[in-house]
Amino acid sequence: MRLIALGASAIVGLSLIPAMAAPAATAPVATTTTTLTKPPVFAYYYLWWSANHWKNKLGPNYPITASPLPLPATLDSTGCGARTRYVGNTLTDVPGKIYSQDDPGFIEADVRQAAAAGLSGFAVNWIGNGASTQSATSNPYSARLQVLVNAVRKVNAEGKPFKLWLSYKASAQVLPASRISNDLAYIVRTYGANSAFDRSRSAKLTVIWQGSRKYPASTLSSVGGPLRSKLRILGDETTWSSSRAPYLDGNAYYWSSQNPYSNPQSFKQLAALAGAVRASGVNPDGTRKVWVAPIIPGYNKELAGGSACVPRRGGQTIRTLYNGNGATNPDAFGLISWNEITEGSYIDPMTRYGYQDLNALSSLIR
Repeated sequence: MRLIALGASAIVGLSLIPAMAAPAATAPVATTTTTLTKPPVFAYYYLWWSANHWKNKLGPNYPITASPLPLPATLDSTGCGARTRYVGNTLTDVPGKIYSQDDPGFIEADVRQAAAAGLSGFAVNWIGNGASTQSATSNPYSARLQVLVNAVRKVNAEGKPFKLWLSYKASAQVLPASRISNDLAYIVRTYGANSAFDRSRSAKLTVIWQGSRKYPASTLSSVGGPLRSKLRILGDETTWSSSRAPYLDGNAYYWSSQNPYSNPQSFKQLAALAGAVRASGVNPDGTRKVWVAPIIPGYNKELAGGSACVPRRGGQTIRTLYNGNGATNPDAFGLISWNEITEGSYIDPMTRYGYQDLNALSSLIR
């Protein structure tokens, strides 16, 4: 967020965390880039944070106009055991003030803060309206995507490296193949040659099909077949099968609740998945399959209908997962996430944790 107010319950322990609120321009992470010997890190970036979305998540009893904003929930000594302080609330954290991604300059500030921390880019979560004639004004997601693209190009023009992947929003519900085809055709038509998108490892625009595991191979084929020459389509597959591999250029499994403490076998599970991806042959264009390993700072969806919690442990969790999942030799890391606040996997500095996890990640990748 732009302004950070570290409350008494904030977990602090890194010397880089500011003692007082600080805007993104003075964030304490160094302006450096990921070294070439380390995998690039693309953070999942969500486009749904309007002021109304905040109000819906915090519920009708949260004092939305208070200054400073109070933490909406408490956690126990383990960093889990969330208990809401306001009936109807589903969040454990808040920014310094309620914002909208439609606020002028807000998305650009996110780009600058992530780039300064050494991230390679955002895997921007997007969905269109499914129409064959859609445009940048067809829905709020598309309008914000255009703002994000403009911000990345502006930052790139200043000599700062930062690029985009697309994370196609198809996991929450199974979508008709025609809708997915129309949405991705819009992306190709509008951004297929846009310099804001990452071309460092493929001339094609990279798309992660979120929830691909929920779709039959026939849908992967019918949607991807006409678009594979323009898009590098990565799956979100829990397991990897020879019957589905021909229709995906690789795998970026979205494991947002990986717990290295209660499930130390998770590292072997990911290594097996990575091995299966790489052993499944080459893509139609002759390139090898891509493996994107997940990493998280923590996870807590206890107030939003979930039961799993992965404590952050003062930045230890993201370090443990970076090193453990890094043993799979990924082509890239998919950071879950920049701003998935409902699931508690965000790394964007907010009230409870401040810069703790962003600094921890930055120290690993720069």
